[in-house]
Amino acid sequence: MFPVSVAAYVVAAILVTAVAERVRAPGALPAALAAHRVLPAAAIRVTALAVTVAEAALGVAMIAGLVFGPAPLVPAAAALLFAGYGAYSWHVTRTGRGGPCGCGGTEVPMGPWVTVRALVLAALAAGTAVAADTVIPLIPLSHVDERLVIVLLAAGTFATLLWHLPAATRSPEVAR
Repeated sequence: MFPVSVAAYVVAAILVTAVAERVRAPGALPAALAAHRVLPAAAIRVTALAVTVAEAALGVAMIAGLVFGPAPLVPAAAALLFAGYGAYSWHVTRTGRGGPCGCGGTEVPMGPWVTVRALVLAALAAGTAVAADTVIPLIPLSHVDERLVIVLLAAGTFATLLWHLPAATRSPEVAR
Protein backbone atom coordinates (compact mmCIF):
# COMPACT_ATOMS: atom_id res chain seq x y z
CA MET A 1 0.00 0.00 0.00
CA PHE A 2 2.67 2.55 1.00
CA PRO A 3 5.15 1.87 -1.84
CA VAL A 4 2.43 1.98 -4.50
CA SER A 5 0.92 5.11 -2.98
CA VAL A 6 4.30 6.85 -2.88
CA ALA A 7 4.94 5.78 -6.49
CA ALA A 8 1.59 7.17 -7.63
CA TYR A 9 2.18 10.53 -5.98
CA VAL A 10 5.75 10.72 -7.31
CA VAL A 11 4.54 10.13 -10.87
CA ALA A 12 1.82 12.77 -10.48
CA ALA A 13 4.27 15.27 -8.97
CA ILE A 14 6.84 14.75 -11.73
CA LEU A 15 4.24 15.17 -14.47
CA VAL A 16 2.94 18.40 -12.91
CA THR A 17 6.49 19.68 -12.39
CA ALA A 18 7.40 18.89 -15.99
CA VAL A 19 4.42 20.85 -17.30
CA ALA A 20 5.22 23.77 -15.00
CA GLU A 21 8.79 23.80 -16.34
CA ARG A 22 7.53 23.73 -19.93
CA VAL A 23 5.28 26.72 -19.22
CA ARG A 24 8.11 28.55 -17.42
CA ALA A 25 10.58 27.97 -20.27
CA PRO A 26 8.60 27.16 -23.43
CA GLY A 27 11.64 27.24 -25.69
CA ALA A 28 13.78 24.79 -23.68
CA LEU A 29 12.34 21.55 -25.05
CA PRO A 30 12.29 22.63 -28.73
CA ALA A 31 15.89 23.86 -28.38
CA ALA A 32 16.96 20.57 -26.81
CA LEU A 33 15.20 18.52 -29.50
CA ALA A 34 16.95 20.58 -32.17
CA ALA A 35 20.33 20.05 -30.49
CA HIS A 36 19.79 16.27 -30.39
CA ARG A 37 19.46 16.17 -34.20
CA VAL A 38 17.10 13.17 -34.09
CA LEU A 39 13.90 14.73 -35.43
CA PRO A 40 13.45 16.64 -38.67
CA ALA A 41 13.28 20.39 -38.08
CA ALA A 42 9.63 20.52 -39.12
CA ALA A 43 8.68 18.04 -36.38
CA ILE A 44 10.43 19.71 -33.46
CA ARG A 45 7.76 22.23 -32.39
CA VAL A 46 4.93 19.74 -32.95
CA THR A 47 6.74 17.09 -30.90
CA ALA A 48 7.47 19.53 -28.08
CA LEU A 49 3.81 20.57 -28.00
CA ALA A 50 2.62 16.94 -28.10
CA VAL A 51 4.93 16.02 -25.22
CA THR A 52 3.69 18.95 -23.14
CA VAL A 53 0.03 18.16 -23.85
CA ALA A 54 0.60 14.48 -23.01
CA GLU A 55 2.30 15.35 -19.73
CA ALA A 56 -0.45 17.82 -18.84
CA ALA A 57 -3.25 15.37 -19.66
CA LEU A 58 -1.58 12.54 -17.75
CA GLY A 59 -0.81 14.82 -14.79
CA VAL A 60 -4.43 15.95 -14.53
CA ALA A 61 -5.67 12.38 -14.96
CA MET A 62 -3.24 11.09 -12.31
CA ILE A 63 -4.45 13.69 -9.83
CA ALA A 64 -8.07 12.88 -10.67
CA GLY A 65 -7.32 9.22 -10.02
CA LEU A 66 -5.78 10.10 -6.67
CA VAL A 67 -8.89 12.06 -5.73
CA PHE A 68 -11.73 10.04 -7.26
CA GLY A 69 -10.34 6.52 -7.35
CA PRO A 70 -8.03 4.27 -9.29
CA ALA A 71 -7.74 4.44 -13.05
CA PRO A 72 -4.99 1.93 -13.96
CA LEU A 73 -4.83 3.01 -17.60
CA VAL A 74 -3.53 6.45 -16.63
CA PRO A 75 -0.36 5.29 -14.84
CA ALA A 76 0.08 2.65 -17.58
CA ALA A 77 0.09 5.46 -20.16
CA ALA A 78 2.53 7.43 -17.98
CA ALA A 79 4.77 4.35 -17.83
CA LEU A 80 4.80 4.20 -21.63
CA LEU A 81 5.59 7.92 -21.84
CA PHE A 82 8.48 7.64 -19.38
CA ALA A 83 9.76 4.46 -21.08
CA GLY A 84 9.74 6.42 -24.34
CA TYR A 85 11.77 9.17 -22.67
CA GLY A 86 14.19 6.52 -21.43
CA ALA A 87 14.60 5.02 -24.90
CA TYR A 88 15.02 8.43 -26.50
CA SER A 89 17.58 9.64 -23.94
CA TRP A 90 19.48 6.34 -24.23
CA HIS A 91 19.58 6.73 -28.02
CA VAL A 92 20.76 10.35 -27.84
CA THR A 93 23.41 9.48 -25.26
CA ARG A 94 24.57 6.31 -27.05
CA THR A 95 24.95 8.07 -30.40
CA GLY A 96 26.86 10.95 -28.81
CA ARG A 97 24.50 13.58 -30.17
CA GLY A 98 24.58 15.52 -26.90
CA GLY A 99 22.74 18.68 -26.04
CA PRO A 100 20.63 19.56 -23.03
CA CYS A 101 18.10 17.05 -21.80
CA GLY A 102 15.22 19.52 -22.26
CA CYS A 103 13.75 18.28 -19.00
CA GLY A 104 13.34 21.73 -17.50
CA GLY A 105 14.71 23.12 -14.29
CA THR A 106 18.47 23.17 -14.18
CA GLU A 107 19.48 22.12 -17.66
CA VAL A 108 21.95 19.29 -17.78
CA PRO A 109 23.42 17.50 -20.73
CA MET A 110 21.68 14.41 -21.99
CA GLY A 111 23.37 11.48 -20.30
CA PRO A 112 22.93 8.17 -18.52
CA TRP A 113 21.30 9.68 -15.44
CA VAL A 114 18.56 11.22 -17.56
CA THR A 115 17.89 7.72 -18.87
CA VAL A 116 17.99 6.22 -15.37
CA ARG A 117 15.51 8.80 -14.10
CA ALA A 118 13.10 8.14 -16.98
CA LEU A 119 13.27 4.39 -16.47
CA VAL A 120 12.76 4.69 -12.70
CA LEU A 121 9.69 6.83 -13.37
CA ALA A 122 8.45 4.26 -15.91
CA ALA A 123 8.83 1.52 -13.30
CA LEU A 124 7.02 3.60 -10.64
CA ALA A 125 4.17 4.33 -13.03
CA ALA A 126 3.95 0.67 -14.10
CA GLY A 127 3.84 -0.45 -10.47
CA THR A 128 1.07 2.04 -9.83
CA ALA A 129 -0.89 0.72 -12.81
CA VAL A 130 -0.64 -2.85 -11.54
CA ALA A 131 -1.79 -2.02 -7.99
CA ALA A 132 -3.80 1.18 -8.49
CA ASP A 133 -6.59 -0.03 -6.22
CA THR A 134 -4.23 0.01 -3.20
CA VAL A 135 -3.26 3.71 -3.49
CA ILE A 136 -4.16 5.84 -0.48
CA PRO A 137 -6.56 8.50 -1.86
CA LEU A 138 -5.67 12.18 -1.78
CA ILE A 139 -8.94 13.19 -0.16
CA PRO A 140 -10.08 10.61 2.38
CA LEU A 141 -13.85 10.39 2.43
CA SER A 142 -14.40 9.59 6.09
CA HIS A 143 -11.59 11.14 8.15
CA VAL A 144 -8.09 12.55 8.02
CA ASP A 145 -5.81 9.69 7.13
CA GLU A 146 -2.44 10.03 8.86
CA ARG A 147 -1.02 7.53 6.36
CA LEU A 148 -1.59 10.11 3.63
CA VAL A 149 0.70 12.59 5.41
CA ILE A 150 3.52 10.03 5.43
CA VAL A 151 2.91 9.14 1.79
CA LEU A 152 2.91 12.81 0.73
CA LEU A 153 6.14 13.53 2.63
CA ALA A 154 7.86 10.49 1.12
CA ALA A 155 6.53 11.22 -2.37
CA GLY A 156 7.63 14.85 -2.18
CA THR A 157 11.10 13.77 -1.13
CA PHE A 158 11.47 11.12 -3.83
CA ALA A 159 10.01 13.36 -6.55
CA THR A 160 12.45 16.14 -5.67
CA LEU A 161 15.38 13.73 -5.66
CA LEU A 162 14.38 12.20 -8.99
CA TRP A 163 13.76 15.57 -10.61
CA HIS A 164 17.23 16.80 -9.63
CA LEU A 165 19.07 13.49 -10.11
CA PRO A 166 20.72 14.31 -13.45
CA ALA A 167 21.85 17.75 -12.25
CA ALA A 168 23.12 16.33 -8.95
CA THR A 169 25.24 13.72 -10.71
CA ARG A 170 26.83 16.14 -13.15
CA SER A 171 30.56 16.48 -12.77
CA PRO A 172 31.71 20.04 -11.94
CA GLU A 173 34.50 19.65 -14.51
CA VAL A 174 31.95 18.94 -17.24
CA ALA A 175 29.91 21.98 -16.20
CA ARG A 176 32.87 24.23 -16.94
